Amino acid sequence: MDRNSIDELRDSQGVLGKEAVSSILPYGDAFLFVDSVSYLSESEVIAQYNIPVSSELINAHFKHVNMMPGVLMGEALAQAGIVLIHYRSEFDELTDVVASTVSQMRFKAPALPGDILKAHVSIKAINRLGARLTGNSYVNGKEVLSATFDLTFIKRKSLIEHISKYRER
Repeated sequence: MDRNSIDELRDSQGVLGKEAVSSILPYGDAFLFVDSVSYLSESEVIAQYNIPVSSELINAHFKHVNMMPGVLMGEALAQAGIVLIHYRSEFDELTDVVASTVSQMRFKAPALPGDILKAHVSIKAINRLGARLTGNSYVNGKEVLSATFDLTFIKRKSLIEHISKYRER
């Protein structure tokens, strides 16, 4: 999806709602950790995820205390970054964006059911093969996560062929 197509999905306040985000990201609803995008430019994005009060993933993480799993907080950050990459890049054919490296991920505070996780992501470097992004996530203005991560661009057809090789083993 290109920049013009994404811009057409914005509401009257310039926000991308959940349906718009769902049309950009290739994930099913159960694995969608971006509910809206309130700011999107060629170099940065601000996205929100409303952590459900109850969900199978949260309830199963720790049986004695509910909190959003840290790796899913990182996934929310990466998904915001993927929206940014699709906005920034002009892919000539259907392309998926996959995580290839995560470094310097730091969990600073928990994110709890009912919280709104706000992801701020910016591009540090980008080329035709992938991008390096940095991001921070916040709850009520307090930083809960920071990370640097690399995303790789792969043609959807190539990704499907690559994954099918593992199914044949």
